[in-house]
Amino acid sequence: MENKSNVNSIGSTIGQFVTESSDTVIDTIPLFDINAYPEAMHDLITECNRRINEANSKYRTAKYREDMFARGLKAGMYFCSFDRDENLLSFEFNEETRHMLGYDGLEDLPDEFDSWVKTLVPEERDGIVKLFWDSVRMHRELPDITHATYRMIKKDGSIIWVTGAGRFIRRPDDGSLEIYMGCYRDITAQKKLEEYLKIIEAIGKVFNFSMFIDVTDMSYRMISSNEFVDAVPKDPDAMQFLKNNVSASVAESFRQDLYEWLDKDKILTAIEEHGTTSKEFYSEGAHRWFEGIFMVGDRNEDGSLAHIVYGCQDTTEAKLQSLAQQKKISEFETEIYIDSLSKIRNRKFLDEKLIYEPCKAVVMADIDLFKNINDTAGHRVGDAAIQKVAQILDESIRKDDVVIRYGGDEFMMVFFNISKEDLEHKLSHMKSALSSVKIESCPDVRITMSFGGAYGTELVNNMIPAADKALYESKKVRNTYTLVEI
Repeated sequence: MENKSNVNSIGSTIGQFVTESSDTVIDTIPLFDINAYPEAMHDLITECNRRINEANSKYRTAKYREDMFARGLKAGMYFCSFDRDENLLSFEFNEETRHMLGYDGLEDLPDEFDSWVKTLVPEERDGIVKLFWDSVRMHRELPDITHATYRMIKKDGSIIWVTGAGRFIRRPDDGSLEIYMGCYRDITAQKKLEEYLKIIEAIGKVFNFSMFIDVTDMSYRMISSNEFVDAVPKDPDAMQFLKNNVSASVAESFRQDLYEWLDKDKILTAIEEHGTTSKEFYSEGAHRWFEGIFMVGDRNEDGSLAHIVYGCQDTTEAKLQSLAQQKKISEFETEIYIDSLSKIRNRKFLDEKLIYEPCKAVVMADIDLFKNINDTAGHRVGDAAIQKVAQILDESIRKDDVVIRYGGDEFMMVFFNISKEDLEHKLSHMKSALSSVKIESCPDVRITMSFGGAYGTELVNNMIPAADKALYESKKVRNTYTLVEI
């Protein structure tokens, strides 16, 4: 039975820890029943049993050791013996272990428990030692055999992965732990291969363009490609080749940021600190959104980066919902996403549905001198002004675009596919339409608005600051619009 508390006691420090039952060694010499002999012979019988017990112990140890080696774990072994109170009596390495760890003889790596402890990776040491002593303390609740995979430090400081089996050899009479035998082998190469294969498999599934890059000279091997990448001029340096891709197909507003990102030293620093680094961009060639990401490929024995992986993932479907889906707002959504006064979309809709969508333009607008309207004509007239403005703005945009009451007398418009010329035409039309607005209860009130627009290809969230600045410029004049490109 596997003891869960014992297995979980090491947290995440060991890659694998499992247990299994072994075959019992039963062909040992039975002890004499001392009660079957006269009292005068008891001392002799006791001595015979002691010698038989010692012989049985050696026999069991030899059989278990033979079985361990038969399992193919022949690289290294250690042996621990315990007294009947299960205190450690001795600890012994075999020469295969010393050779595997780069030590030369008994003086170089003494037969001591602390010698084994010092071969463990420092940040994992406490967990593995605790596992050892927990296993000894709870060995009666565990099957005979345990398996563990963890890391060890060689004499030269390099780190290797080992996997092995440990076996509890218990005394037949009282079940106390007599010997614990550990056997392990170096699986570093296997681990590296497994990690490499995982990377290649993941890359093939996730990325439509990916590279495996050698950190020393930035040479690379293409793992996956696409028609746009294939058309780009090749370069032996990975970073320059990626910059060529940026120049060839990425939207101009993203290029400078990507050029600055594609710097070897910055990339390596970011990977060491965070594990990955990524950038989002829009491809004019493919008319789709992508995310480029760098991550760890593999490391050298000293822990330094040997290779990094670049992958480019198509994120268009995740970013763009179809226009039909945008229009299919449920009755519940209609209630929570529509402003009760103006009857257009509200700020909640922007924050939850629109803020990270890509668009072509964002326009911020507010009513000029709106406070004067409230102060002189009253809040009911102010409310009527907001309703009239919302109606005109909503009627002026196309069905695929969105107008939002941003807050108070401020409005926002989001345009998904519009030319700069068409946008300027719409803003002029809105200005003209507002000039003819009349509020029946207060016909002397005249309404004008200031507009500030940001035009480009970006996420709504990234457009708002530029649109706000443009609105600020328009407010200096009033009843006009300012449009900036980003």
